[in-house]
Amino acid sequence: MAMYREKRFEEIKKLLAARSEMSIEDIMKAVGVSRDTARRDIVALDAQGVARRTRGGLVSLSFGHTIPSYSARLKRFSTQKTKMAKSALTLIKPGGVYFIDDSTTLLKLSQSIRQPVTVYTHSLDNAIALSVEERVNLHLFGGKLDHHARFFFEPTMLETLRRIAFDAAFIGATAIAEDGVYFSYMEDAQVKQAAALSARRVVVVSETEKFQIEAPYRGLELGQITTLITDKKLSQTHKQWFAPQTQFLLGD
Repeated sequence: MAMYREKRFEEIKKLLAARSEMSIEDIMKAVGVSRDTARRDIVALDAQGVARRTRGGLVSLSFGHTIPSYSARLKRFSTQKTKMAKSALTLIKPGGVYFIDDSTTLLKLSQSIRQPVTVYTHSLDNAIALSVEERVNLHLFGGKLDHHARFFFEPTMLETLRRIAFDAAFIGATAIAEDGVYFSYMEDAQVKQAAALSARRVVVVSETEKFQIEAPYRGLELGQITTLITDKKLSQTHKQWFAPQTQFLLGD
């Protein structure tokens, strides 16, 4: 029994290294144990100092302190992200003009658009996805490609963005704090800031785990957000950070 328990722990630790967090249900499914056993394993792993216990499961000790690369986030693409993209798709209307940024969740949105709309993006992957849909009037901003994050940038892009009236700007988040939405790259933050200022509606699509991550460059103030789409309900504390008129949607 002790040996079996150690094997379970090793498997859970390997999965945590890949995913950063696991719910009780994830652990039950991964190692084939009951809910009570999964809870005991969570307590034991937390006591050993190899992971941190949360209300719903476990997170790795590095959770909230590191930002995965674009390719790593793409590999971890979850059902929740697909559901958030589906909620975002309901805000796309025929004939609309939209900005869609380089978030992996919004890549799924780009892959799902089947309407006559105009889309501006600086994301290489969004452009590839949208290029196969003839009803989309696609505008790809050029410049130097950041191979790591897979977006283009040149300073003149910011002035162009300020001259376009977007019906909505769809923006992902690297991190969310009480004073705004943050990003890993200064140029990317500037693009999102310019797009948001030109949009009638600012839609931020983000997993709730982003409230536990830090990033260096602020692109938006929370008061600019018209609609926030998340994978889980926000805590009351986090919800109070936003303006009273902010619309909250769940990916479902």
